[in-house]
Amino acid sequence: MTVRQARVYASRQGRPVPPDAATLELVRVQHWLEDPARRKVPPSAVLEAWNFFEDLARGLDEVHRLPEQGVVHDSAYEKLFGGETAAWSSDEQRAAVALLTAGVELWNFCPVTVNPRSEKVPGGRRGSLRDT
Repeated sequence: MTVRQARVYASRQGRPVPPDAATLELVRVQHWLEDPARRKVPPSAVLEAWNFFEDLARGLDEVHRLPEQGVVHDSAYEKLFGGETAAWSSDEQRAAVALLTAGVELWNFCPVTVNPRSEKVPGGRRGSLRDT
């Protein structure tokens, strides 16, 4: 989905979209993850996904679902941030692939509420989402 498509969708739903909104290009990341040895790293998409997955894991209190990061991850991240993924060692690439694969799995684990309705729920108050 593009930012334009997201804006149109949100507008149709009556939801505002901040002017600096961006989309997370997980499809590009997943495509790369299917064959990282042969495909070129999409650096901006991978960097955004890496940051997003770390934030998501902390926000869901699911940090244990991502690999523990160490020196190799730090080095891979620095090269990614600097646009130097071609200089990744095989260990750095494996670390990045493991983290992003776990991040995609975490994303797929996230609960989704389809068509949430605002209604009074037992123990809740008006405006609470129903259990799904």
